[in-house]
Amino acid sequence: MLFHVLVAVSMAGITWAAGWWGVALLALILGFVYRNESGRAWRVALGASEGWALLLIVDMVLGPLGHVARTLGGAMSIPAPALVLVTLLFPALLAWGSAALAAELGALARNRGAEAIVVPPAR
Repeated sequence: MLFHVLVAVSMAGITWAAGWWGVALLALILGFVYRNESGRAWRVALGASEGWALLLIVDMVLGPLGHVARTLGGAMSIPAPALVLVTLLFPALLAWGSAALAAELGALARNRGAEAIVVPPAR
């Protein structure tokens, strides 16, 4: 529970500061750091989606989210709720891919390092 809150707030903050590229960068870092835990990529993805939902809620309270969603949805020929859903799926998929990639690369590097230490038997 606390992990989701921390990831959500971190994702919202880095998105606010660096844009959507920040989601991929933070997910890479989290995927590498938590590579030994099960479900790490999905937990990071859920946190990223929660972070963007937090940003949407802030925009809904302080800005014209409904008007923007209707206008943009009309231009894209999709309903406004579908546009909000796609907006929440984007950071989830981006974070999941980045975290899974970093975790696998970390595991691969760890296994390569272990192979380099093993001394082959003498003939």
